[in-house]
Amino acid sequence: MTVSIRPMGRALLAAAILVLPLAVPAPATAATPVELTQRYLYAGSVAEGEKALAAIVAKKPDDAEAIAGLGLIRLAKATEHFSQALYRYGFQPPHDPVMAVPLMAMPVPPNPNPEVIRYEDARAILQALVDDLDAVDRTLQPLGDRPVKLPMAMGRVKLDLAGNGRGETTLYDVYSAVLLGGQGNHADAGKLVIAFDTGDVLWLRAYTHVLRAGAEFLLARDWRRSFDAAGHLLFPRPDSPLAAALTLPTQGMFTGAEDGRIADGIAWIHLLNWPVAEPERLPRVREHLLEAAKLSQEMWASIRAETDNDREWLPNAKQASLIPGMTITDERIDSWLSLMAELEAILNGDKLLPHWRFEQGFNLRRLLESPQPFDLVLLLTGTDMVPFLEDGPVSERSFWEQATAAFEGEFLSFAVWIN
Repeated sequence: MTVSIRPMGRALLAAAILVLPLAVPAPATAATPVELTQRYLYAGSVAEGEKALAAIVAKKPDDAEAIAGLGLIRLAKATEHFSQALYRYGFQPPHDPVMAVPLMAMPVPPNPNPEVIRYEDARAILQALVDDLDAVDRTLQPLGDRPVKLPMAMGRVKLDLAGNGRGETTLYDVYSAVLLGGQGNHADAGKLVIAFDTGDVLWLRAYTHVLRAGAEFLLARDWRRSFDAAGHLLFPRPDSPLAAALTLPTQGMFTGAEDGRIADGIAWIHLLNWPVAEPERLPRVREHLLEAAKLSQEMWASIRAETDNDREWLPNAKQASLIPGMTITDERIDSWLSLMAELEAILNGDKLLPHWRFEQGFNLRRLLESPQPFDLVLLLTGTDMVPFLEDGPVSERSFWEQATAAFEGEFLSFAVWIN
């Protein structure tokens, strides 16, 4: 049987063949690395985000946006790991100002059923933090000073600080607690969008080195006695003889909780005498601080070269900062750079630090790398400082006073912000 297609039918068939490709929906445009980073961080899906961005970087190792996005996601991962470890043991922010450093202000949710924490567990928390921050820095290092911009709404980034999968804390909550002392305006958190750029990448890398320097300093030394004496100030169930004894009614001259905290604070200071436990870590403290100073100088060079004014985390003198009360001027940048240059000279042993009891200065490089026990009281009073005294140029008090004067009494606040 022969099928006959009339002329009109043939015309319709030809038109259909020509139009058919146009009628098929085009494949959806793939999300950019910036969009993927935002999507996963806003959903609190850190593990999935790391996998997706790592796959892009593996295929396109020069993709600046993918590198920056992966670095931010691994920073979120490091934050979650650190907080979840603290939550596991029921971490409580310290009342003692000696122990109240910014990192200890992490807004860890209260744990109604904390586990017992041993000294070895506390060291493992620090080691995990070092490892995670190493991963962040290694991820961002290939970016160098190439241009990148990744807008991020801090109030929308969800973090799972308790490990319950709910992501009930935002990046703004962490920022407010750690950098603003809990004084952030949470009503405006969703509106705070930071355009994370190259200067901010260098800032973040420098901060990982500052934090790792502190962690390596602690891991290099044995502070078990300090943990036994004051671990209960941070954790409700430390494995220590004092904590076990404190489950009994308090007797003697210290009869109240406040008196107990004062006694524990005194004990903490008294026991700041830490022998070396892992000597191979000693040089790392200085190396991390040196790298932080180097990156800080690169950071300001990058920021000063910026010509836009786009939602700046760290601005130059012609830009506006989104951080309330923080104004950057060229004088302040110049002062900070002079401080970083002085710090490099001190860390390299080319300049000495003054001590109130001696005409000679002491060599900080030799002190940081010394196997001598770290005894804060004996160092301050001078007894343990004697082996590190040298003849040579001393970093003058007048230099530090002049360099910090530009910050008008707010130097420490700016230092925490710009590392």
